This record gives sequence, structure tokens and C-alpha cells, in this order.
Amino acid sequence: MTYVMAKAKCVWRAIGQLRCKKMTAPATTARKPFLTARQVGMVAALGGLGFAWRALGLVIPLYPPMVLDVRETLIVILAFAGGPYVAIASGFLMGLPSALPMLDPWYYPLVGLIICMFTKTIWKNRGWKGYLLLIVITAVAEFVGQTLYIIAMAYGLQIAPFWPEFVATFVSGTYFIYVAQEVIPLIIVIRMFPDFMKPRWLWGGGEELD
Repeated sequence: MTYVMAKAKCVWRAIGQLRCKKMTAPATTARKPFLTARQVGMVAALGGLGFAWRALGLVIPLYPPMVLDVRETLIVILAFAGGPYVAIASGFLMGLPSALPMLDPWYYPLVGLIICMFTKTIWKNRGWKGYLLLIVITAVAEFVGQTLYIIAMAYGLQIAPFWPEFVATFVSGTYFIYVAQEVIPLIIVIRMFPDFMKPRWLWGGGEELD
């Protein structure tokens, strides 16, 4: 009888300890979303705008096959404010309804990702230093993007010779038009809507809280 009562006390004590641990266990933290509602809204609104704009053929022809439309402006705004994953998703979306759908869906994300690499430095140095850096980085991003685009056309799709197309991109002014189309609106939007453009995004996904 004494043995049974001792066992019962041990079991009761063990149950009490388990209950105590359960009550004092730290609450599990909610998992941070990979894309916040704000970022998803950017992709849907501005990425969707770029898709619809190009699908409707609202473009100004430049040196073939280049065209002028709002996508160059939108991708840098999305990359700056929304981060790399917004740039990838939006760039892919707005690149689909193009004359070369095998090239544009990677061209726009590439330009956006290069902008993202320096976005937070530009933001911290807003003013002439930051905007000068923005001009340089945008020029580099466009140079890399345009060069790889022409390489893909010449040696991948084999629809245009490399050197004539490469030289014409600069001589015709297409390259400089693209750079201006990205830099000028981006600086204006940063100055007019600083709260929206503040780069809260994280490389690991989501956004940091203020």
C-alpha cells in the first residue's frame, strides 16, 4: 500500500511539472512573411500596370527591337521601394507581353537587382551624393542589361549581328534615353513620396518594422 501511494505521488508530481512547463513555455513567434501585403500590392499594381501597358502596345519605337514605354521607369521604382523579390516578380510579369518574351522577363529583373544592391546606400545619402551614385549605378545597370540582351539576340536567338546592334544602341541614343527614363522619375518619386520609397525591404524577404 505504501509502495502504491509513493508511486501515485511520483506520477502526480511529474504531471504537475509538465503543467508548469507548459504554462511557462515561451509563446511561439509568428513567421515573418516572405512578401508583405505592401510588397504584393506593388507587384499587382505597378507590375500589372507594366504588363498591361506593353500588352496594349503603348510604346514609342526606338532602334529595333528596342521600344520606349513605362516599364523602364516602373522597374527601378519597384526595385528601390519593394526590394529584390518585388523586382524579380514584377520584372518577369512586365516582360512577358513583349516582342521577345524569351529575353525581357530576365532583362527587367536583372536591372532591378543591380539597383537593389545600392538602394540603401543611396537612401542614406539622399542629396547630390546619393543621386550622383544613383545615376552611376543606373548607367551601369543599363549597360550590363543592354549588353547581355544584345548578346542573347546575336548569339542565342541569332536575329541580329552583335556589333552593329551594340554600336547602334549607343549611337541612336537608346541607351541614354533608358538611363534618363529611369533616373529622372526615380529621383522625383523619392523626393515627393519618401515614405513610400523608403527601402524597408530585407534581402531575406519581407520588410523591417519602423
